[in-house]
Amino acid sequence: MKKLAASVLLLGAAAWTGSARAAACANPCTGPSDVDVHIVYFGATAVNNTINDAAVSLYGDPLTTCTSAVKTYRCRRDLDGNTGNGAETCVQAYVAENKGSCEGVQAMDRKESAFNVCDPGGAGLRSLGGLLDEAGHQLYANFTGADVPYGLCEPVVLNSVVLRPDVFDATEDQAFIIPFSFIANRGIEGVLNARAKTTPPTCIYPGTDCLKLDVNITDTSGKAIFGNNNSCDWRFISKDVDGTVSRTIGTVMRQRLSGTRRNFNATILQNLAPGQGNIYVAGTGDMVTKVNVNDWCGTQPTLCGENQATGTTGGGAPSASCSGTNVISLGYIGTDRLIINDNGSPADPHDDFGIRLNQTDNYDPVKYNGTMFNKAAVRCGRYEYWNPEQLYYDNDAQVRINGFTGYFFPPNSIKEKAVQEWRDRTTLNAAVDPTIVPLADMFFSRARPGAPPFPSAAYNTFCLEP
Repeated sequence: MKKLAASVLLLGAAAWTGSARAAACANPCTGPSDVDVHIVYFGATAVNNTINDAAVSLYGDPLTTCTSAVKTYRCRRDLDGNTGNGAETCVQAYVAENKGSCEGVQAMDRKESAFNVCDPGGAGLRSLGGLLDEAGHQLYANFTGADVPYGLCEPVVLNSVVLRPDVFDATEDQAFIIPFSFIANRGIEGVLNARAKTTPPTCIYPGTDCLKLDVNITDTSGKAIFGNNNSCDWRFISKDVDGTVSRTIGTVMRQRLSGTRRNFNATILQNLAPGQGNIYVAGTGDMVTKVNVNDWCGTQPTLCGENQATGTTGGGAPSASCSGTNVISLGYIGTDRLIINDNGSPADPHDDFGIRLNQTDNYDPVKYNGTMFNKAAVRCGRYEYWNPEQLYYDNDAQVRINGFTGYFFPPNSIKEKAVQEWRDRTTLNAAVDPTIVPLADMFFSRARPGAPPFPSAAYNTFCLEP
C-alpha cells in the first residue's frame, strides 16, 4: 500500500488523464509499418472509460476515434528497461466495440475477431477480421476484462466451458474495484416529496441539475423487483413517492453474457432466477438508452423475457401485479458511467455522490442498502455493490483453437511487457479516478462475488465521517 501511495504522489495530477488531460503521443511511430505490438481490448463495458483513460495516459490522444468508447491508439514506449535507447517499441492499441465480460472471455479463449474496432487508417468502424500484425497473423481479442472471475462465465459461454483455463489462471489480475449502481429514470424526481431530493451546494452542471435522491433499493427489494417481478410499483419502494396513482417500475437487465449481469445474479438475485417481466439488453450504453426513455416490457416486447439456455429474448410479459401506467424505468450500471459531484466540502470524500456522466442523459443513481455510492463508502464497507475487476491477456501460443495461431504475448517478451503496462496503468489510475477503487485502498474484501464484505485491514481514521 505504501509503494502504491508513493507512486501516486510521484505521478500527481498527471495520473488522471480523462479527455480533458489528453495530449499528443510523446514519441510517435512513423506509421503502420512501424508497429511492433498489437493489443486488442474486447470485454467488459463497465470499465470502458477506465481502459481508455489508461490508454491515453500511455499513448496520448487516440489515433482514431469512432465512438466514446471505441478508439485506436499508436505510440512508441520504452519497454526494455534501457532508458539510454529511448522509446523503442511501437504499440498499436485498440479498444473494441464491446458487448460484455463473458463475450470477452469467450473471444479471447477462442481467438475470435468477429467484432468491430476503430480503423487505424481513419475509415471508421470495421471488423477486426482482416487486420493483421507485423508478421501477417490475424489479430483477435488478446486482452480482456471481466466484472467477475472467468469461471462465472463458464455456464453461459459456448459449450459451457472455457477451453484454455490455464491462460486465464496464469494472467488473471484483480486490477481494481469496480462498483455498480442502480439508476432510475429522472421521472422519479417529479414524483418524490421535497424531503427525498436534495440540491447540493455546488453542481457540476449548470443551475441545480444535480439532485441527490433518497430512494433506496435493498437486496431484498432487488429480488422482488428483478427476480419475482412482483414488486413493480414505486410506491412500495419509497414512502416519499406520490401515492395518489400507480407508478410502474420498468425493469431493465443486462443479458446473460454480461459480467455486470453475472455479478448482479451473485450479489442481488443470489439463488433466484431473473424474471420474465424484465427487458434484456447487451451493453452499458443500451442500458442507459433504455432507462433514459422509460422502456420496459410494455414497450419492448421483443426484449421482454430471456431464454436462460440460449440468451434469446422475447416471449416474456409484465407481471400481473404491474399496472403498466406511469412507468419509471430502473436498471444498473458500473459507476464509471457516473461522474462524482462534490457536496460543497472538497476535503470530505464521504459526502460526495454520483450523478449521470452526461448532462443530456436522463437517469439518477439511487441508494443501495441505504447508502449512496461514493468511493469512500466503498472503501469503508458501507456501500456493498462492487466486485474486483479481472483483467486477462493471451500468453499462450498453442494452436488447438481451430488450428489458429494468431497474435499472443509470449511470457517475458516485450509484447507481454506492453500489455502488462496497459493493464497496470488501469490500477495506477484507479487511485485518482473518482469512480473506481484500488484494491490497496480497500478496508474491506469479500470471498467471492456477492459474498458479504468483511474487514480486511485495521480500522483507519479515514473511515471516520466528519
